Amino acid sequence: MSTDPRREVRFAYIASFLTPLTLMVSGIVAVIYSAYKLNKGTDELSYTHYYTIIRTFFYFFTFFVVLGVTAATTTGIVAGAEYWVYSPFLHKVLQVIPVVGLIIAALAIVKWFIQHIQGMKLLKANQPMEL
Repeated sequence: MSTDPRREVRFAYIASFLTPLTLMVSGIVAVIYSAYKLNKGTDELSYTHYYTIIRTFFYFFTFFVVLGVTAATTTGIVAGAEYWVYSPFLHKVLQVIPVVGLIIAALAIVKWFIQHIQGMKLLKANQPMEL
């Protein structure tokens, strides 16, 4: 019983694509599945796509952790400064920080979707990902 490697990579892409919508559960499944397939051995085309799925997941995971820590730390610093010295400017900054973080996160998620769509198009055209 042979299976089409492109179909297996497509499954990993779809699971990874849904990561922002499933609160990372499908992304973790995609990474585990991709790592399993890489460990088992695949052709060059599948290898580049699996590797890219894993790499992209960890890049974006790291980005969102850093974004969250930065937003929380900045908010804490500004709130502490506002406690000691009240300023309308600091109050506005405190209100703007979550909005800026939301915009940056939304742009990153859009980029995530675009990268996965491009990867699926390359897979359909039987072209490897550039590593």
